[in-house]
Amino acid sequence: VKNYLTNDQYKLYNLIWQRFIASRMKAAYLEKITIDIETGRYIFRTSGSKILFKGYMILYGQNNQDLDKIPALKEKDKLKLLKIGANQSFTKPPPRYTEATLVKRLEKEGIGRPSTYVPTISTLQYRTYVEKINKNFIPTELGITVNSFLIQYFSDIVNIAFTVKMEKQLDEVESNKKNWENVLDAFYKAFSNDLEKGNKAPKIKIPEIESDEICDKCGRKMLIKNGRFGKFLACSGFPICKNTKPFLDKIGVSCPEEECSGEIIRKKTKKGRTFYGCSNYPKCSFLTWNKPINKKCSKCNHILVLSKNKKSGFYYKCSNSACDYKDFIKENKK
Repeated sequence: VKNYLTNDQYKLYNLIWQRFIASRMKAAYLEKITIDIETGRYIFRTSGSKILFKGYMILYGQNNQDLDKIPALKEKDKLKLLKIGANQSFTKPPPRYTEATLVKRLEKEGIGRPSTYVPTISTLQYRTYVEKINKNFIPTELGITVNSFLIQYFSDIVNIAFTVKMEKQLDEVESNKKNWENVLDAFYKAFSNDLEKGNKAPKIKIPEIESDEICDKCGRKMLIKNGRFGKFLACSGFPICKNTKPFLDKIGVSCPEEECSGEIIRKKTKKGRTFYGCSNYPKCSFLTWNKPINKKCSKCNHILVLSKNKKSGFYYKCSNSACDYKDFIKENKK
């Protein structure tokens, strides 16, 4: 098959083939070993895993070889201290959800089905409850406000336990173990009470974010609003003035193209991927996937952009594809 496929096609085919064959093979058996090293009143601990039976893991070749590498030690062995190092670390908040991690969490909690994951994520973005920035979902002011309201007035419905319970009941309806009318009746009795409380709740006003733009029709400040196609500017005099403008998400960098007075703005594709272009588009066609900075390349004088790789982290590179200039960012470890 490999001879008839491109490199990317073969990688995908091989991944699917390995996963399918592995699902029909025996499970792997591992022995986990923990080693405690005592020195006075201090204990140093290390651990490793030894493969007793590879099972399906034999398909993945080199990916599991490191599991065999455990220290060859026995109880009461005396060890020689070579070096002590001190690392300072700080508590970090949990990372933002991406599409992959959100689906993984939904699967773990037993919420939804594979057929509902995509519509769920699409709804969050379509209603602008979240923004997708660098693959991460960031809640908008609207999303935070709606979430707070629902938790306050619909707490018995907006929770994981209820959703899991409802999923189970729907499965039982599908298999004729429960009557759908009884399930809906039980739901609406509780829901109608919540709905009544919600209707009586005071109206919530979403905080308005002012921009630096002035309305060219009435002279009032323009506000940053969220719509189904992203952010836009609307006159603060609405509904008297209904003027709107596209929102230009400026990053403070001038367009590097000659004889262009535009600014670099952050934009998104239909699939939510961030890119950077000129505010004078379509007159100026400058475009890059990497974020430009206010610094020129010392080799060819093109603008530099921010990039990242797993091995070296963040670095600056030249926007000119023919130039190999790179400037790695030194991490501040203090």
